[in-house]
Amino acid sequence: MKKLLIALLLAAPTAGAAEWIDFRWVSFGAFKHAAIFLPAKVDGVDSFVQLDTGANGRFIPSSRPADTPGREVNIEVASHTVRALLPQPVHAGERAGSVGNAFFEHGTLTIDLKHARFSYAEQAALRDDSAAAPFKYVHHEGWDGGHIVVPVTLPDQPPQDALFDTGAALFTFTPLQQPLYEALRGADSQPLRAPSLGHEILCETSRLTTPIRVSQYTLDTGVLGHCKAGVDIGIPLAGIIGLAGFADQTITIDYPSRRWKITR
Repeated sequence: MKKLLIALLLAAPTAGAAEWIDFRWVSFGAFKHAAIFLPAKVDGVDSFVQLDTGANGRFIPSSRPADTPGREVNIEVASHTVRALLPQPVHAGERAGSVGNAFFEHGTLTIDLKHARFSYAEQAALRDDSAAAPFKYVHHEGWDGGHIVVPVTLPDQPPQDALFDTGAALFTFTPLQQPLYEALRGADSQPLRAPSLGHEILCETSRLTTPIRVSQYTLDTGVLGHCKAGVDIGIPLAGIIGLAGFADQTITIDYPSRRWKITR
């Protein structure tokens, strides 16, 4: 009887353990992994939301027609639900909008890029993990949520701050200043028109050939970019860290502990 009890305890799921949920990669032009769409329910209707850690808010609707206040709805992702305003109805299978950091800031978000799956649990999973690296969570009064800021070290330069943005999934690193892009780019630089918040912005792209250090991780593959769009979160930034440099790896973001970790 004692052996049976031990076996049952070992087989039982861990309390609070998060379940893996498949997400969908969305392509853009030649880029197969340009955005992550998470399955969601909007007042019970099956839909999708883009994962965008470059956004501080809980939910950003896909469109906001003029003079449309919207109605309050339930947005559910990974069994976690928030209330948000939606300006117009969402039909089954449509993209409702994007979810930002405020949606997940009371728990741990894990993104398995290799197997296209994610999980979320309201717990501080990396609190006692010595292998995890700290990040800044930049929040200003009146904001919903905040921004994830990580240290980036470029060759022959001191560490600087960079925004971690899953909404910029097709890029590895996007310098905000043109001279820095020019210093890092290869001879293959070419223009790209990319969608951003319902608009089109002009960017330049090149293969990343110069390794960069992000926290305690080295990124040496993927796409270098520079876009004609300003980013202002209230602190100086060297650029934006996207997902392309983390291909086939798993990213764990523990919001309560302000720690993150990259694993294979």
